[in-house]
Amino acid sequence: MPYIIIAIIIILALGFFKTATGKGILGELDVRMVLGSNKEHLNHFVINNLTFHDGKKSVQIDHIVINPKGIFVIETKNYAGRIYGKEHDDNWTQVLAYGKVKNSFFSPIKQNLGHIYSLKQVLGNVYPFYSYVVFTKKADLQITSFETTVIPSYILKRTIKKQSSIQTLSSQEVKQIYDRLLELKKTNTITKKEHVKSINERIKNRETK
Repeated sequence: MPYIIIAIIIILALGFFKTATGKGILGELDVRMVLGSNKEHLNHFVINNLTFHDGKKSVQIDHIVINPKGIFVIETKNYAGRIYGKEHDDNWTQVLAYGKVKNSFFSPIKQNLGHIYSLKQVLGNVYPFYSYVVFTKKADLQITSFETTVIPSYILKRTIKKQSSIQTLSSQEVKQIYDRLLELKKTNTITKKEHVKSINERIKNRETK
């Protein structure tokens, strides 16, 4: 009997991870493993899955890295196939099955710029912010981008290291930013259902304009 229960759980889990939500979780776990844990002695801090309200709307950010170079805001996408998009496009395209299947999705560049705008409402516009859009290794990226970094997850860590040799934040500032965001995460009262509802309302408003 226990084996049957385990088998059912495995089947249900496999089914869940084929859904959009499940794929998103897998993508975030992949990037979380790449980023690793906090290294206070190196002034390197990571916050995963930060949800908060910026005063106007709910915001959910996959990953944030804070170090002396600045604040790295990371949007993760776990998409397979070829991904086509340009810096200022509102929507990008996912192509599967040798071109037979095409799916449109909101530009993660614009999505992440919105995240940075919301962070500035909380932290102020006095720190250097870097926008990163990260796809898991299943994606074949065909992206034209000059301002936002769009990369596969396996080069994320070294790309952050190469971002700049100039340290613009002091150790004290790095820790203050981390503590502020950690407190924001701890005091979050927004449920997943409420956040999804907020997103759907914003999408509806965009489509009716």
